[in-house]
Amino acid sequence: MLSDRRRHVLNVVVSQLDTAIFTAGSFIVTPAVLGSLGDAQYGGWLLINSFIAYMRMLDLGTSAGTVKFGAGAHGRGDRADLVRVLDTSAAMFLVIAALAAVVTAGLAWVIPRAYPIAEGQEGTILLLGGAMVLELAFRPFSAALRMRSLHFLYDSVEIGTYLTFKLGLVLFFAWRGELTYHVLALLTFGETVVRLVLVASASLIASPFVRALNPFRAQRAMVRKLATMGAAVSIIMVADIVCFQLDAGVIGTFMPDSPESIAVFGVGTRLLSIAFAAISVIANVLIPRFSALSEVDDREGMLQLLRSSSLSQGLVSSLGLAGIAVLGPHFLALWLGTPWIGDSAKILHMLIPSYFIALFASPGSALLMGRGRLRRLTMLAVAEAIANLGLSIALVFRFGIYGVALGTAIPLAISQGLVFPFLLRKEIGLPVRDYLRMNTRAAVVGLVFVIAIGGVAWIPIPTFGWFFLVGGGCVVVYAAIVMALVPNLRRAILERLRRRDA
Repeated sequence: MLSDRRRHVLNVVVSQLDTAIFTAGSFIVTPAVLGSLGDAQYGGWLLINSFIAYMRMLDLGTSAGTVKFGAGAHGRGDRADLVRVLDTSAAMFLVIAALAAVVTAGLAWVIPRAYPIAEGQEGTILLLGGAMVLELAFRPFSAALRMRSLHFLYDSVEIGTYLTFKLGLVLFFAWRGELTYHVLALLTFGETVVRLVLVASASLIASPFVRALNPFRAQRAMVRKLATMGAAVSIIMVADIVCFQLDAGVIGTFMPDSPESIAVFGVGTRLLSIAFAAISVIANVLIPRFSALSEVDDREGMLQLLRSSSLSQGLVSSLGLAGIAVLGPHFLALWLGTPWIGDSAKILHMLIPSYFIALFASPGSALLMGRGRLRRLTMLAVAEAIANLGLSIALVFRFGIYGVALGTAIPLAISQGLVFPFLLRKEIGLPVRDYLRMNTRAAVVGLVFVIAIGGVAWIPIPTFGWFFLVGGGCVVVYAAIVMALVPNLRRAILERLRRRDA
């Protein structure tokens, strides 16, 4: 049996590998899809997918509630309560999946009539929506793995299905010149089916209590319990969609004569979105552990876990986002080389500071999720989303896609950088100065790193070979900075090396 520490490390490593493969694959696939569809059609593909992504809000926070209360029951050794959580979750997800099917039918009618770029794509929308319906129906199986901190099993399956369907087969059809909206949708649907079957099988093996899953044994009291937390989480999900997924809709609505602008904006946010997802895993996989510590009221244990995860995630954020700030434009130019890639690079730079701030806040958010203390976090997310949408619409008329970027960056920086520390103090009694102190060292490392490698931004990098060579040099510089400015980490590394030599 893996220890909690080793399981967490394995979860992070496999999740990071999953993200690395997805990232590398997307950098290969995007030019193939863009070349096959064209600029305008690629923007239409992004637009359709952005609407399908909205259906994730139908989860209604049930996944988070299932993981939170399931992890608590498992931590207490209360098998009966664990079964109640899963049975009720299964019943709720069947209802949610049915609702998603209705929404899919509605989107298949509305989107082609509202956006000329999506005209005649009803079948594509039905396939993508069908994949989302299945995704929702199978959520209890993935939740059963996550509540036991077995994230690495799900991620391992995802790696295999991604390499097969969304990388290998997409490139195959692009090479044959047969890549269309419909083919992309079929591959998405096929990947979803295979992945969910494998995840369900892994869940049945690794989590024996799932074998007796029965949605007809759902209990009303447990429905209320899951729904109470789910209401807050679903509002946060909606707010997240407004903040990060609605940009394509805003551009498509208010800039209808420039559909390629969606592609420009999407490429500009691609590196940041991938980096944010990969780095925030460090905190997100700890939600079940925060839940277990909350169940036994171990406040000191929660704070210690918050400190360690904040330092770890902060240091990785400094490496990732500072590196993207300097090397990102070079990569975009080598990757796509389109005439508008400079505009995408500007979008990238406008959003980096706010994403940096948000990553510092995510371990604290994971703690609050684990404790189930979501009322104020929900209010903050809603306020940020309203400000984001309103500001994006207000600024798009004057500044175009740059106004949409500002509409995202400004509310995100204010909510996560200025308001969140006070919210955390209110919820768990952590002084603002302590919150700032636990993040200061990583922020200083990031600042020194940017200054040290900033000149690379003006050095021509003609090939990917030179890019990776320069990138490797930057990593060496970063490691030296960390060893100089983080003495605790330096001592831990040196002590481990001494023990290995002994």
